[in-house]
Amino acid sequence: MWCIHMQIRIERLGIPTVAIITTPFRRDAKAAAEIYKMPRVRMVALPHPIADVDEKTIPAKLEAAYEDIVRGLTSPLTPEEQETGVIKATPRPRVVMEGTLWQVHKSFVDMAMSDGLPVIPPTEDRVKEMLKGTSHSPDEIIGRMDPEKWEVTVEKVAINGVMAGCLPEYMPVLLAAAEAMTEPSLDTESDAGSTNSFAYWGFINGPYAGEIGMNCGINALGTGNCANATIGRAIRLFLINLGGSNPSNRNVSSQGNPLKYGFSFSENEAESPWQPFHVDKGYKPEESTITLFKTWGFRSTPLSGKGLGLDNMVWTARNMDSAIGFNPWRGLVILLDPLLAKQIAEQGMSKKDVQEFMWLSLQRSIEEWRNSFIYTVDVRHNLYPRWYQYLAPEVMIPKYNRPEAISIVVVGGQTNPYFMIFDAASPMLGVTKSIDKWR
Repeated sequence: MWCIHMQIRIERLGIPTVAIITTPFRRDAKAAAEIYKMPRVRMVALPHPIADVDEKTIPAKLEAAYEDIVRGLTSPLTPEEQETGVIKATPRPRVVMEGTLWQVHKSFVDMAMSDGLPVIPPTEDRVKEMLKGTSHSPDEIIGRMDPEKWEVTVEKVAINGVMAGCLPEYMPVLLAAAEAMTEPSLDTESDAGSTNSFAYWGFINGPYAGEIGMNCGINALGTGNCANATIGRAIRLFLINLGGSNPSNRNVSSQGNPLKYGFSFSENEAESPWQPFHVDKGYKPEESTITLFKTWGFRSTPLSGKGLGLDNMVWTARNMDSAIGFNPWRGLVILLDPLLAKQIAEQGMSKKDVQEFMWLSLQRSIEEWRNSFIYTVDVRHNLYPRWYQYLAPEVMIPKYNRPEAISIVVVGGQTNPYFMIFDAASPMLGVTKSIDKWR
């Protein structure tokens, strides 16, 4: 939780602070304070909400909390409040329960260790079988996963892989996905528990996708393929059981997101007219990788007969703009059916041409930019050239700071020149990790 992080940084400078939060975030704030090793920092909770409401109501809420805020800033710390360090959770027993399949399912739901769907019981024998899918030691540490910064091991990944219904041969993919999710740049610390309902998803490149039978063709993003479905589901279970993000702790999504159940697929490299995504990122064609993105949502549109379909893509992206807005630190992921990709390529357009076309087509005026809530962040972090802020109000600028913010992936079964556009939250280029490393 960003405000608690800032509070603790200020407290460590010797400056008294009180975090002002709202009531739904009490538990989340307490958990964040424990992570940053100052579990007793002072907080005052105001009635929710205080954003996007009549401004006349805010002073009354602050006035009601005024004495608590002053008391928090001026009264001496109690011995308990002066304690620092990590509050260790009570370790779970290795065997958490025994019972029928239905009893296991209900128990895992009650313990907030499930996505709500039935799980495969991760028995000792099943986990040992899963571990045969990698040469790595069960106790090898992969990293720490946010938001709770829990330690992730190979065995813990195997346990969750079993629960998701994965097969042992998927283990290298699962381990690469877990490694990507411990990458700080993926920013799961704040986004996994955000009110904004972020979803995480991944796709596989390279020969390993074929080795485990992943679907890159008809209905690749839909149902019916074991590898696609269970690897996608495992990504969410990792966040729950390896990162500590669930509806009872560190996940305050206001409405949620059906994409949070997770999905994965593989790029249709054989039918793509361009080089694969992982080659764009510096890997060799014979290497296998997984790339994780996080997103709010997506729009999908068939070709409507307008030329190359690029007009449709621009229209769809602009339509998303009206719903969720654009920021230069975000991007788009465009999933093209091979049929559409080939039609575009036959007109002499490369993947880079499509990126630049979209980048130049998605623009806003300087006036619109200055009036956006993110304007000061853009300027402070130099996300656009600094001289942009001095341009005339009517001047148009790209909504993203570079063409590469628009990623192109080819997937589908060529029954329709279809495409989907996913918004990509920071890191806009996703996080790519080697699968071969984990064989």
